[in-house]
Amino acid sequence: MTTPTLETERIILRPLKITDANDIFRNWASDPEVTKYMTYTTHETIETTTQWLKELENNIADENSYNWGFVYKNSNELFGSGGISYEEEHKMFSIGYNIMKKYWNMGLVTEAGRAMLDFVVNELNQTEFFGTHAKENPASGRVMEKLGFIYQKDGEYTCFDGVRVFQSREYLLKVRKETI
Repeated sequence: MTTPTLETERIILRPLKITDANDIFRNWASDPEVTKYMTYTTHETIETTTQWLKELENNIADENSYNWGFVYKNSNELFGSGGISYEEEHKMFSIGYNIMKKYWNMGLVTEAGRAMLDFVVNELNQTEFFGTHAKENPASGRVMEKLGFIYQKDGEYTCFDGVRVFQSREYLLKVRKETI
């Protein structure tokens, strides 16, 4: 299934496209504070952002990965991105997200997370999800808890660069279709 456009009260979640590169680079991907705990490294050039978007566009019909850009309806600003992808290691889908600082602490990631989970539960019939965050980033854990994730154990994750390793907290969400 191709990644669909979703809508909440304040956000449009839509597939990202290469023409979003400038906004993504400027708004969050090049900000070391925003990307500090992400598995990817801070984008140093627009070319890095463009290459990532090409990969997303090439895989838009991948049934194991769904990625959205978050557009704030009031300003029509692309302020973040998130997705749900199948992780073979955990045998379930996991959730991820990040947004520009200007929109932190507004409840928008929780709102977007609910829409993403609702899609995967109701359209893909998935009922178990994995989530993790760096221990030094408790705000991400609060989002997961608001979405209904339950802390399971401590762990660690290694970033794509193979250098950065974070101590983490791991979460699990089990839902029934009518609970999202």
